[in-house]
Amino acid sequence: MRKTHTFSPFLGAFLLLFVVMLLSSTSEAPPRKFKFSKKVDTIVQSKCYGCHSEKGRGQKAKDKLMWDDLAGMSAQDRVKKMELIQAVVEKGAMPPKRMVERKPELKLTDKETKALKKWAKRHAKAK
Repeated sequence: MRKTHTFSPFLGAFLLLFVVMLLSSTSEAPPRKFKFSKKVDTIVQSKCYGCHSEKGRGQKAKDKLMWDDLAGMSAQDRVKKMELIQAVVEKGAMPPKRMVERKPELKLTDKETKALKKWAKRHAKAK
């Protein structure tokens, strides 16, 4: 005679609890999709990325901002970076004067400054 296994209420409750715990631990909303407009990407690549990327020489610039890290940041951290970008661009502090003296082509034009500020402001509000 064959022995039949019954599904005990305890085992069912345990499995249900396990599934609920598993789902709740991964229920954090995925980060918002983050991308640069073509215009902003062109500016960042030509004027900013040389210092604020893995290939950048100065650690201070890397510590302040790594453009590639923006996509993986929490929304809250990204908003802080966008506010920082806005402030720095508004002040004309980037690129630094010493860098522009050595490489005048890195100076942001008025049009580029406006585009970066508008972009950063839009993303700072996107909480």
